Amino acid sequence: MDFAFFRLLDPDLVIIIMVYLFAFRSEAGAVFFAFGQGFLIDIFSGGMLGLFTLLYPVVFMGITLASYPLDLFSLAGQVFVVFFAVLIKSILMVAFLHLFSFEISFSTSYFTTLVFSALFSGMIAPFLFYFLNNICHLSKDTDSGIVQ
Repeated sequence: MDFAFFRLLDPDLVIIIMVYLFAFRSEAGAVFFAFGQGFLIDIFSGGMLGLFTLLYPVVFMGITLASYPLDLFSLAGQVFVVFFAVLIKSILMVAFLHLFSFEISFSTSYFTTLVFSALFSGMIAPFLFYFLNNICHLSKDTDSGIVQ
């Protein structure tokens, strides 16, 4: 069985949650989440320290810029902003790795995989937003003592 197809279906859940927090909760919560997740990934990944701590706040700024002309409460806006953010994250990661002289070879299939991963992340984002909204509403109902 060839698992190469499943590499294309690699959603970036951190970015999806960042866009969700930005759109439906607060910008401050989203930027703290971005920085915190980047810091935790740097600590536990064993890679270049500071890469994700820098990368995710920069991607957050890209999310902020991409969300101005788009409606994050529409499906098309959600799909495009998540697609754009994942694509920017992937391009910036490649640029940072190249900038810091890591000898990594990139092929056309690698960049195709990045585009399909960004597209898949964008396509599943509205479903995850709906799921996260339902969890938040359920927790609010439970906190007030009303369970429906």
